[in-house]
Amino acid sequence: MSELTYEPDNGINPLETYEWDSTWWEHTEIGNIPVYLYIGDSISNGTRPSLNRLADGKRLFDGFATSKALDNPFFVPSLELFMKQGRKYSAILFNNGLHGWHINDGEEYFALYCKMLDFLVSTGIPVYVVLTTNLPDDEKQNQRVIKRNALALKAAEKYGCKVIDLYDASLLCKGKYCGDGVHFHTDGYDVLASRILDKLKRDVL
Repeated sequence: MSELTYEPDNGINPLETYEWDSTWWEHTEIGNIPVYLYIGDSISNGTRPSLNRLADGKRLFDGFATSKALDNPFFVPSLELFMKQGRKYSAILFNNGLHGWHINDGEEYFALYCKMLDFLVSTGIPVYVVLTTNLPDDEKQNQRVIKRNALALKAAEKYGCKVIDLYDASLLCKGKYCGDGVHFHTDGYDVLASRILDKLKRDVL
């Protein structure tokens, strides 16, 4: 289970009980292979080590994982500071959907998602929209994930971003979830990482 918190019942407050950021630069001494920035939550934070291991030295993945909601005024400034300290990225992977439950799953979420893509696309780096994973033990919240993924797809089309479908991949992870029904065991994260790597390889990125 991830040590990074997930709080499904907070549908009112813009801040969760515990707020966190987790940042990671992978093998900063290596500068001659493609490096990717994976922005997301505790799922992206758990997937990143699998990505670096399964990439077998051919790609590197840095990470910016956070509990910040899309309307958090410090999300983009924190991300900007992180990117200024990093390297030249071959692509950005962006996932959002398991935090900020106080945001409605309609025009508000779509507008905030597009605002984030405004920033990411403005960097000139190719951006992949990564769909949020399934919540098999919480049908109510899972329906919200499905709605948010539909809005993420709409935003990806608007900005010309490619999509990596981790919702579909997570449906293959039966028996690979931790007891909380949200996070994954290593073999589950390996399934997600393989889906990401397959897409990057097909796109030659």
